[in-house]
Amino acid sequence: MLDRMGVRQTVIVPSSNCNIPVWTGLGQQIKVLWLPRDSRYFGYLGMIKADVVCKEFPQICQGWDLIHSHAINFTPLSYTLSQGNIPILYSVYSFLRKELGDLPDPELQAQFKIQEELLMRCQCIHLISQSERQYLADHFPQYLFKTQVLPLGINIPSERWQQGIRNQLLYVGRLLDYKGIEDLIKAVSIRFRGGLQVQVNIVGKGTELYEGYLKHLVQALNLGAYIHFLGRISSQEVRQKMASTTALVVPSRREAYGLVALEGMAIGTPVISSNAGGLAEVVPNSCASTFEAGNVLKLSAAITGVLDNPSLQKSLSIKGHQNAVKFEWSQLASKYYTLLNTLLTG
Repeated sequence: MLDRMGVRQTVIVPSSNCNIPVWTGLGQQIKVLWLPRDSRYFGYLGMIKADVVCKEFPQICQGWDLIHSHAINFTPLSYTLSQGNIPILYSVYSFLRKELGDLPDPELQAQFKIQEELLMRCQCIHLISQSERQYLADHFPQYLFKTQVLPLGINIPSERWQQGIRNQLLYVGRLLDYKGIEDLIKAVSIRFRGGLQVQVNIVGKGTELYEGYLKHLVQALNLGAYIHFLGRISSQEVRQKMASTTALVVPSRREAYGLVALEGMAIGTPVISSNAGGLAEVVPNSCASTFEAGNVLKLSAAITGVLDNPSLQKSLSIKGHQNAVKFEWSQLASKYYTLLNTLLTG
């Protein structure tokens, strides 16, 4: 959409799938520089080496009206290109101190300080939900004056949910403590104790330690034949899994947004979701089966309520898809353009 509006964009992306830098083009005025995610271009804490990148690619060092940073890894390059003159827009997808826990680990604390300095130095903070704005208000109220809230968008895929798959659940996302996967496993165990069976596919990766803990929990609850860890799979495979499961479960204990839930709704997959943080804003209980975050008993009841009610599944599918369409990029692009234009014109 921005391309069609005549906005010239250069996007720099770290990649684990290339060994050398690669330029590609998208649309008419979008250039993408794929940088290998290695020690040549990224250093301590995964920070981009701005001096190396600017020396190898001098064309990125001039001509910009705005710098849009999506991750703290690019903070050194943002500062180098800005030189204190070009405005920086920082899109915050999570507050690291909240997401990772305010632990005394030196590397974690260093990342927190980098993010919080960027919050101070950028000209505009873009947040993706009102719950994240509330966190900012509670912890950094001095930056509220330069904050804008705009939801993330999605593309509506061609895949469509097909009703008929019985007693199958899907989880998609990183395997982290606050994502509620342990709650999902325990909720399934409760259903089994009631004599009802279900298959669960878990898509995503985590640390070896935490994955090991989850798998041990599955075995301890005698659920090894019913809960399957699939690891990382392609985006296409994720969409296919969403289209062929009974329901998608998003059991997060805290969440900045709800992108996975929206992507499932876009396909028409019935969604069972906690009400944590930004999830409550994008996944209302009118179009999903929602439960109190962290409440295993209510999660188990929500699972049973959806699996045992085909008419509810159909209703959630229709209403969920209608909800997802509101977040299609074509519906949101003009709002982002207005934000960018406001920054450029002062």
